[in-house]
Amino acid sequence: MHEHPAPATPAADIRASGPAVDIEPAAPGRLMVPVADLTAHPGNVRGDLNLTAEFTASIAAEGVRIPLLITAAPGGGWRVIEGHRRLAAAARAGLAELPCDIDPGRAGDEAGQYLDMLLANSRGYRANYTMLEETATLFAAHEAGASRTRIRKATGRTAAQIKTAVTAGGLTAATRAKAVDLSPDVTLEDLALLADFDGDQDATDRPLTCLEHSYPLEQAAARIRQDRAEAADHEKIRSEFAAAGVPVTDSLPDGAAWLTSLTHDGEDLTPGSPAACPGHGATFRPWSPLEPSYYCTSPAGHGHASRWQLTNPSSSGDGSSPGTASTDRDQVPDPGRRLVITGNKAWQAAAEVRHRWLAASFFPRKSVPRQAQVFLARRLLAMPDPLRAGLASAARKALFTTLTGRDASQYDQDCGTATAGRLAVIMLAPVITAYEYAMTEGEGRSTWRTDRYSPCPRGDAGSYLAFLAAIGYPLSAIEQAVADGTPYSGDVTPAGLLTAEQPEADGGAPPGTDSGGTSQVSADGNDASGEVSCPADAAI
Repeated sequence: MHEHPAPATPAADIRASGPAVDIEPAAPGRLMVPVADLTAHPGNVRGDLNLTAEFTASIAAEGVRIPLLITAAPGGGWRVIEGHRRLAAAARAGLAELPCDIDPGRAGDEAGQYLDMLLANSRGYRANYTMLEETATLFAAHEAGASRTRIRKATGRTAAQIKTAVTAGGLTAATRAKAVDLSPDVTLEDLALLADFDGDQDATDRPLTCLEHSYPLEQAAARIRQDRAEAADHEKIRSEFAAAGVPVTDSLPDGAAWLTSLTHDGEDLTPGSPAACPGHGATFRPWSPLEPSYYCTSPAGHGHASRWQLTNPSSSGDGSSPGTASTDRDQVPDPGRRLVITGNKAWQAAAEVRHRWLAASFFPRKSVPRQAQVFLARRLLAMPDPLRAGLASAARKALFTTLTGRDASQYDQDCGTATAGRLAVIMLAPVITAYEYAMTEGEGRSTWRTDRYSPCPRGDAGSYLAFLAAIGYPLSAIEQAVADGTPYSGDVTPAGLLTAEQPEADGGAPPGTDSGGTSQVSADGNDASGEVSCPADAAI
């Protein structure tokens, strides 16, 4: 707002020279004028006062803090020169009086009145806070002792908006500046997400890179949180091994052999019973930190024999059985298994982000665009598998309330008074719930794969995700692959900085086995996607 200097004319002189109205001193140099005595300038050029919800709520809660500029009106009372939005919001809020700066000299200078309007409202003479400056101010107010409730009332914003702003304000100046430099379109929500990882350079660099290349930041944040939770679980497993005296190594040690490559007294050793080998140890693959791969540190020393018949057996020179150590150790792990593990993580993270978006950005809407109504009509006519199996019970599922924020009985009560646009949102609630349940629960977790059954066939899931994209939801790489009807091969950014990485030889299980040594075919059904390029775990 344009700040006016306090009038030099004493209040008593203003009363004498101005209209015969009661005005009372407010703050030093300010006068409180009854709203009933204030009239809008007849030549006000502002066509739209733009009385936003947050502006009017702020006026109602805090009153008008910045004085209006007024002068004596020709027919009596006071004419507003600058402050028409504040006047209109105050009248709507029922305020009785407003602080004003009175300029008696402008009463007979109509040209000067228009110049005052220009100087107070033209962008050439005023500069609103940038989003970053606004965020820093809100954070500073909070740090100075203002509660979120006080800030919410003073600004007229929602509790969620204040929480986001205060969180974003805690971001270090360097990270904040870098985010803006990488993407001029960075949002307050983006900064709040970055604040969650500020102080962890690796975790911060990943979303910053995504921000630079317009990759959905929420998706990147979900994957980082997923990685952190997985790392904590990994450390717990390692601690349990240490307590049990089981050695944990970064790779298969010299002279060791995978348990799945060994037999004992004619019986196959399995990863499900590592205790059968008193010399067993464990290692983890970088892309599967929760699935230990077991080995025997000295097969010959513990009386084991190899299951594999090698054409050129040779001794390893360390007392182990021929063919149990170096030959098997150098095998490259099946890339399909790595893709399955990475894809499962990506699908789960995408679902979490999608559910939050539906709850925060879609279901609060008062109406939906026409394409949403077209989608609804066509899905009800076609009745695809997710709806045929799940529509009748969708409104009774906990997921319905999670996504919509309300239960079915509350929506039923709303139907009597809801607008036509809002009714369309309500009608979509059970349809969306049925799709989401079929895509994320039980066998639905395999929806992204091309070789597995899902209660929501991949084609139906693709149509649904394409619909969400059309109404504003930013698809992740794995969701985009399903929407496009193409196999998922990993998360790759437009710039290629978070590119797919070839699997490394990390100790190697016998050919055709997963990290636990079980058959790839029996465990995962031989990935029909056929992809051999797998994403790096650190990618997104």
